[in-house]
Amino acid sequence: MKKYILDLTNAQFKIAVKSIIEQEYRINQIIEWVYTKKAVSFEEFTNLPKELREKLDKRFLLRALKIVKKEKSVIDGTIRYTFQSVDKKYFFAVFLTKNGKNSVCISSQIGCPVMCAFCFSGKVKLVRNLSRGEIIEQLLQIENDTREKVSGVLFMGMGEPMLNFNNVTSVLNSLLSNKEFGIGKRHITVSSVGIVPAIKKLADENFGVRLALSLHAVDEKQRRKLIPSNFGFNIEHILNAGRYYLKKTNSRLTMEYILVKGINDSVVDAHKLTRLLRQHELLNPDVQVNLIPFNPVIDTHFQTSDQQSIQKFKNILKFNGITVNVRQAKGADISAACGQLGY
Repeated sequence: MKKYILDLTNAQFKIAVKSIIEQEYRINQIIEWVYTKKAVSFEEFTNLPKELREKLDKRFLLRALKIVKKEKSVIDGTIRYTFQSVDKKYFFAVFLTKNGKNSVCISSQIGCPVMCAFCFSGKVKLVRNLSRGEIIEQLLQIENDTREKVSGVLFMGMGEPMLNFNNVTSVLNSLLSNKEFGIGKRHITVSSVGIVPAIKKLADENFGVRLALSLHAVDEKQRRKLIPSNFGFNIEHILNAGRYYLKKTNSRLTMEYILVKGINDSVVDAHKLTRLLRQHELLNPDVQVNLIPFNPVIDTHFQTSDQQSIQKFKNILKFNGITVNVRQAKGADISAACGQLGY
């Protein structure tokens, strides 16, 4: 059976090809074709002897995903991709462009175990983790398809990245490596609903990427309405983990807060959120709150907050010295906005 080349780190690949390649420069050429030149077949490796290309083709699989659907927003140019895996499972990624800068929002699992009530991905039962290669290939395929260079990566697609820790951190190494993608750590964001031990482990490994915590509530009763599965970690645990990450990595932290009409969008909620951040030493220039107006999802009774409530909420945070941003929905006409990736 062929090995999926993207599932292998560079060190693992060197071991796997030891019997057919001895020269270090040949291995570096292959790595360049795979990651920098984004070749889709071994035939494209034109600076390698034909015999070697044939040996590689017999032993390795270069691509494992198919783009089975591609939808482009007429509003903002966002593109939603539906990928099919070798085992005929489906998941999603999104290409985002703004002011000449391109980002991809990629998935880490097929389905999602968190089951947030406001999120369409949460309605898709978890099938399995995506492999290292399946996560990386989303980026490679999107760059090939759009013919655009991606400068930012968001682990905010389908799934909970911190429940696929080993594969996600292996991908982070590749994204940060100058031999592979060479993307700056400040342009990579890993999102988590609050898997505290994994967040602390990520901090200890010190990749320095931005962490986005999906807080979404100011008390446990409120949070249970939005996120029924908290995996045993309450708001206190999550904010403490966020503070630990911030101090350990000297990086940036984002608090994701979805605004749902009548549930967590009141003036009182805004003041409670301010107090929570102050109590946990998170009133810090490196901490930003992203307010996300709820994006409509099938089979939910939730409603989007009105503009007046959103503005009041934002103003209260801003008045208290919190860096705050209201995230504009991208790709809403193709169900590519936050919380809409499902089937």
